[in-house]
Amino acid sequence: MAAAEPGATTQWTAREVGGAARLLILALTLTLAALSVHRVAAYIWAPLIVAPAMLALVRNWPGYALRVIAVIESVACVTAVLESGGQASPLFPYLLAPAFAAAVATGLPGAVLGPGIAGLCLVVAEQVGPRGDSFAATSAQWVLLALAAGLVGAWIGRLLAPSAEMATPVDSSYAAAYRLLAQLRPVARQLSVGLDPVTIAEGLLQSLRQLQDFERGAVLVRTGGSRLVPLAQIGGAREDWDVDVTGEGPFADAWLGQREQRVGRQFSGSPGSALVVPLVIGVRTFGLVGLESSTGALTGADAASIRRAVAEAGLRLETAMLFDEVRGVATAEERRRLAREIHDGIAQELSYLGYVVDDLTAQAKTFDDALTDQLRQLRREITRIVSELRLSIFDLRSEVDVHGGLGAALSEYVRSVGQQSDLTVHLSLDEAATRLPAETEAELLRIAQEAITNARKHAEAANLWVTLMVDPPAAVLRVEDDGRGLGTGRHDSFGLQIMKERASRLRTAVRIEPREPNGTRVEVVLGEPGQTPTRVDEATSAVQPGLEELPST
Repeated sequence: MAAAEPGATTQWTAREVGGAARLLILALTLTLAALSVHRVAAYIWAPLIVAPAMLALVRNWPGYALRVIAVIESVACVTAVLESGGQASPLFPYLLAPAFAAAVATGLPGAVLGPGIAGLCLVVAEQVGPRGDSFAATSAQWVLLALAAGLVGAWIGRLLAPSAEMATPVDSSYAAAYRLLAQLRPVARQLSVGLDPVTIAEGLLQSLRQLQDFERGAVLVRTGGSRLVPLAQIGGAREDWDVDVTGEGPFADAWLGQREQRVGRQFSGSPGSALVVPLVIGVRTFGLVGLESSTGALTGADAASIRRAVAEAGLRLETAMLFDEVRGVATAEERRRLAREIHDGIAQELSYLGYVVDDLTAQAKTFDDALTDQLRQLRREITRIVSELRLSIFDLRSEVDVHGGLGAALSEYVRSVGQQSDLTVHLSLDEAATRLPAETEAELLRIAQEAITNARKHAEAANLWVTLMVDPPAAVLRVEDDGRGLGTGRHDSFGLQIMKERASRLRTAVRIEPREPNGTRVEVVLGEPGQTPTRVDEATSAVQPGLEELPST
């Protein structure tokens, strides 16, 4: 029991309640053994259940370890029962202890796992060597009692949980974060254009075009490194502007000097004029607006009006980018939390269950070939599920690194899929030095993961081709397989819908079509017609019109 201050109420923990129950039931079981006609055999086999009971009490085990120990105790108890009198064994009551103790500490899974494994072992024992109807009835009675004890333990565990949480001091930083997020929610709902950075950037370019006519314009922000990435653009195809803010030129001058830069030519050096306006919050520059024209001069507009429009949009844009960053951090942390829960919970338990099935197979193969085959089939299915869980964990933990970029993240993911599946994976990467916005890279990675997962699970393919070409603001992502091709869609399948939603956030569509001579092609193309760079145009020109297209709206 935890020590308490004078005058404070003593609080039992779940571990202490489970340990006390385990010791009480163990003492009762040994007392019954002393009064039984099978007391000699019972005391010979009693150490088999005492050992795991002591193991559970020596330290504060994590939840999944407590469930594993409960399974070990249940199997040990069944073994001791079979060797010390069967249905008349005085050791049967101990089945209640591991179920109750595990349920108090870990909830409903702990209540079900131990009795379930014990029941399976008793059924196998009955099949291997028939022991009569009375043994089956006695076994069912004790398994049901163990399950009932587990359910009671889970209920008691829930009663203990609130008081334990109340005893934990609240971190003041979390309280401050809660207050800020609570304030942000109603404010965000009242904003006229929401908190979408791309929508705000596109609106800024449209408003600037009303103030000053220009042919091409772009809003660029820095998301890592020294180069800027386009957040939105308007007009014809964007030339290869030199947007390195650590070098020389109008973009670097506007970034460092925080003043607009007027140029008597286009950024590419062609005849015309250009203008760069910095996006500034306080004393910090976080982006630039570039405008250029090949016909009129960009010097006749009202400079004060342009600066005011950029300043007003800059505050909205920086707020939206900050919100996106907070949302991205929260999403990444939630994905990592889910990966940990899967790894430490059901994946560990299934792995241990596989070992139990291996042991049962070894015991049953000399008695019943049909049962052995069924157990082997069960073992293969458990192995398949564990492999799927491991790939799901890798999916959840895969993120686009700030320095590595989309190509590195996709390469690592594809390599892992190739190692853990029967697919032969062919990867083609062609990336420019300039990167896409971080949100765009993250969405493309998730679309690729979903397309690859669909091919791996459902296509029955031997080969997988993954192609990525990036030349900001354009990009092409293509996933192809040589499997059985497109089939009738299931009404409860969400994979295509998820890809459609992600592509919609990128202002594009997912195209799905058959691949010749067999298989399926999934493709996402970024960049409006006329804005896509030449090498990406060439890569997409050979692709025939899609059989099925998922529109962005």
